[in-house]
Amino acid sequence: MDTDFQSELAERVARDQRDNRLPSLAVAVGVDAVQLAEASVGYADVDNQVWADSATPYRIGSITKTFTAALTLSLCQGGELALDSRVDRYLPGTRFGHLPLSTLLSHSSGLQREVPGDMWTTMQGPSASELYDAFDHVELVAEPGHRWHYSNLGYAVIGQIIERVTGSPCEALIDQRLLNPLDLARTTWKPSEDAAVGYRLDPYADRMHREPAMDQATVGVGGQLWSTSEDLLRWGHALCGGEPDIVTPTVVEAMHRLQIMVDTTSWGRGWGLGLILERHGDRVLSGHTGAMPGFQSAISLDRTTKTVVAALTNVTRGIALNELTSDVVFEAIEARPASLRPAWQPAPPCPEELHDVLGSWWTESDETILRWCGDGLHAHLVSSPATTDTRFVKEAPGKYRAIIGRLQGELLIVTRTPDGIELRWATYPLTRTPR
Repeated sequence: MDTDFQSELAERVARDQRDNRLPSLAVAVGVDAVQLAEASVGYADVDNQVWADSATPYRIGSITKTFTAALTLSLCQGGELALDSRVDRYLPGTRFGHLPLSTLLSHSSGLQREVPGDMWTTMQGPSASELYDAFDHVELVAEPGHRWHYSNLGYAVIGQIIERVTGSPCEALIDQRLLNPLDLARTTWKPSEDAAVGYRLDPYADRMHREPAMDQATVGVGGQLWSTSEDLLRWGHALCGGEPDIVTPTVVEAMHRLQIMVDTTSWGRGWGLGLILERHGDRVLSGHTGAMPGFQSAISLDRTTKTVVAALTNVTRGIALNELTSDVVFEAIEARPASLRPAWQPAPPCPEELHDVLGSWWTESDETILRWCGDGLHAHLVSSPATTDTRFVKEAPGKYRAIIGRLQGELLIVTRTPDGIELRWATYPLTRTPR
């Protein structure tokens, strides 16, 4: 643990808790599955003066959706569901059967925000039969795919589809396929005895009021989970690709694949299949936020450095936690100790067939460098190396497929003739000199 960064984080957390009058605030930072720092301040239970710490469970609200999305995409990868299939393939007879499953995950379906009913008055979610009755009263507030419109209802529909197809409740499958294998023992569907108590601030006095507890019932796949900052670090590591046997690379890539823009003015925020995608300068952070009566949560992650920040508080409003987690991600990247940075190592021997392919090539006045790295053949434009790095895999003699980066999916074809080497990438010829 970097002691300077730990001290700076503790000061930031204490300041934010004090300035925003939060009952408690817990923040944890991890890099590549190693906890870098954590800080907690304030009371998890004000009435009984129980201090909060990194093992205190808080309601995480809509961060639950990241688990539901990961499970859904895993079922798609296994062939049990299909992202482009319509809802009526799984739930026939609804008023929204024409909606593709992918639009539910990305909040681009046009479904209204909440399940029709009085859940936010009674604090009790619908039973399965009540949910299906409510489907008859659902409205579409936008055309599918036309704009982003957040929909808790959409995730409730996903939960019912999963149960219909698998025969098991969505919550049980999240336990079996995600929580248990990742050893997220403090992430549960019901609060433990030591869970934080939720409050709201009094606007006119320095006091707080206890919030009622909501049971979302069948809507809970979008907001029912409780977790700790420690557990969320491990979950964030998995979303960075750090647990490929549990959350596969295919699922991780799909969750990070942009589906729709939220911010259509500055194009700073978009949505993937279950994750928020936010641009900060030359980086795009992913993650999610959560808000329930008495609680707020946020998780931000940078896949490039596998840096994860989770923050939890037990108050309804009062702080923009996603701004805190984003800030701390960048502070953690800067503070990352050298011991956590992998040492440089020489690449394995370059295949003989590529020796005379490496180096400078030109196409349409752009210079491209082909180079051999530890994970294979790479290419980048000299004009913008950081944003055009591309990795290839060999498919056949003389054929290399771009699997990530610029022109992803296109073939690089190497042909040897009596006059020398000919290269074509995405059918464009590359030459050793500009032309």
